[in-house]
Amino acid sequence: MGNIKRKKVNALPKTKEKSLEKASLVADDETKDRITKYGSLIIGLCIAVYIGNYYTNYSKALHENNLWFSNIKPLEQEISFRTESGLYYSYYKQMVLAPSITQGLYDLINDNKTEHLRTINIIERFNVYQEIVLAIMYRASPLKWQESTGYIFFYINTIFSMHGVYMVALFCCAWMISGSFLAGALANAFYIFNRGDVTRLSYTVPLRESFSLPFIFLQMAVLTYYLKKDITDTAKKVCLLFIGLFTLCYVIAWQFAQFVLLLQSFAIFAVYVLEFVPAKKVAPLYWIFLINLSTVCIMQFGNDMLYTSLVSSFCISSIVLLIFQTENGVKRNFFIKLLLMIVQIFFVLGFSFAINTVIKKVTRVDSDEHVFKFVSTKLGYGTALKDDFDARLYLCNGGFQYLPWNTFTRLTDGLVFPLYAGSTLMFLIVLAFAYFQKLRNEESVLDEYPELVFNVILDIFFGGMALTTLRMKFLWLPHMIIVAAGLFSHQQSWKLCLNALHIEKGFNFIIRQSAPIILISILMFQKLPSHQKELEDLREFYDPDTVQLMEWIRTNTAEDAAFTGTMQLLAGVKLCTDRHITNHPHYENKFLRQRTKEVYQMYAKKNPDEVYNTLKKHGTSYIILENSICYSKKEGNCALTDILDIDNGHPVRTNEPVVRFCHAIKTGGRSFTKYFKKVFENKTFYLYELL
Repeated sequence: MGNIKRKKVNALPKTKEKSLEKASLVADDETKDRITKYGSLIIGLCIAVYIGNYYTNYSKALHENNLWFSNIKPLEQEISFRTESGLYYSYYKQMVLAPSITQGLYDLINDNKTEHLRTINIIERFNVYQEIVLAIMYRASPLKWQESTGYIFFYINTIFSMHGVYMVALFCCAWMISGSFLAGALANAFYIFNRGDVTRLSYTVPLRESFSLPFIFLQMAVLTYYLKKDITDTAKKVCLLFIGLFTLCYVIAWQFAQFVLLLQSFAIFAVYVLEFVPAKKVAPLYWIFLINLSTVCIMQFGNDMLYTSLVSSFCISSIVLLIFQTENGVKRNFFIKLLLMIVQIFFVLGFSFAINTVIKKVTRVDSDEHVFKFVSTKLGYGTALKDDFDARLYLCNGGFQYLPWNTFTRLTDGLVFPLYAGSTLMFLIVLAFAYFQKLRNEESVLDEYPELVFNVILDIFFGGMALTTLRMKFLWLPHMIIVAAGLFSHQQSWKLCLNALHIEKGFNFIIRQSAPIILISILMFQKLPSHQKELEDLREFYDPDTVQLMEWIRTNTAEDAAFTGTMQLLAGVKLCTDRHITNHPHYENKFLRQRTKEVYQMYAKKNPDEVYNTLKKHGTSYIILENSICYSKKEGNCALTDILDIDNGHPVRTNEPVVRFCHAIKTGGRSFTKYFKKVFENKTFYLYELL
């Protein structure tokens, strides 16, 4: 009995010992997981910041190498800001050189130089808050620092730094999708080595998208995290705060941001109707979008393109639906659920168009009619508009053409497109199966990954817009890169596949991490030599004819003289000479579109008295004619002269009794000299004063 008792007494400590040992092992595993998690976070963030800093310096180097920017004259530096870039930069320069910040703001709100004979509010008409903020920052900096830096370098270096942040945003977005920071590194490698197709930064620095895109992708990174299945209430609130902040920044920086926001709204609604996120998680996003649009509208003194935008109506319509909608996940018949999804889509779209139509009828605003003309004609629904002046200007503009197929050839060479096409196709098949499971009231294979569903659907919307409008590829292709890197490196997908093959845990982890590393290595091997060679390619800005023209205007014309020319050239005149101009490249105003069409008659088949009377009506003092415009020939009747002939009902490229004005003025007799006097000429430009 004693022995038996001793055995019973000894058995208790062994059980406790095993229990303690097991608890200790669990605690050790949790500690290891925590260390791995935070270690991965720190390493990933360090790599992201390093790449962002590298890309900032890389962008500066390319810009310097291409133009020898730091060594050319200030006038040449300004001329390098082509088309609308120069117009926007002129307001930054104006704010910097104003006697005071208050006076600078007053001059912007009461501008009478940008559209001669009219006083307009620049802040209301254009997206120039970034120029105002940068000018105030520059003026607030120490005088010694200002003298050593220069306001033009402060401006462009800020943009390059923002694109370093852009790299960090792409990195984080791919990381959020995949669960691995290596996906972020892969996305950045794709971006840098396919730079020619994903950014216009190197040759048009002050574009609105240069300011907006970093904030768009910062917002998308936070939005991706917000849509994840299980995040805390505190994390949701923090995410909503940053989504609001970044949305405000990107909408106020770019006039086309409303279309980006519209496509995001569509994608969020799609994720909701497919039952991957509940109404209570979606509704705050639409409220944030609507509040931000209203805020920007107020900040821009009631910009009518915002309160009449389709995205505003869509947000209102979605909120109305969500208020009366029960939560997802309610068990219903297969066909009832399918019908309900279709009804919700038709209701929201129909209600949105109805709201938008009513707002436009009540306010009588038609500032965006040219956009709908362009879209309708592009999609084949506006064939009657194909000869419309505004529609043809857009349709013939290179940035608004269809995306060329050779883009995909280059992206295939850069490894992006095959990876994107394969992984996206597989995901769409899984998505279709997942929604079929939902219709059958089953648990879906994608229930844990609503952020993946959102990004893939959004990418399809971006792709549709970019395929029809080349300019929008600079929005789609960076997101394509995120989706390609994120889906390819998705940790759980790799884990499931490797577990199915009975790969051991250690090898499983190694293979998962090796996949993106191998791709990065292949990219480096293929692209690094040409990348390094590009950094060694040294060029210099050279445009002596434009420099000569601007210098002549500065020294030989009155400060209140008004100039008429092409929209692109006049942006440079405004910036380089601070003279009055009659028209400009910002085309989002009906009056300006009509004025531009009228003053462009100097390139049409018109008599001198007709052109003179039109130009005088708009207060023109001088006209600048360009040989490259007057004698241009393009396919599809896309030269400006052809567009004018079509709009005026004249046969294109045929001889008529009325000779083209821009040509006839060179050799014309008394009918021209009584109205116009040549005052300047070089190989590119000829300038006439109106008598």
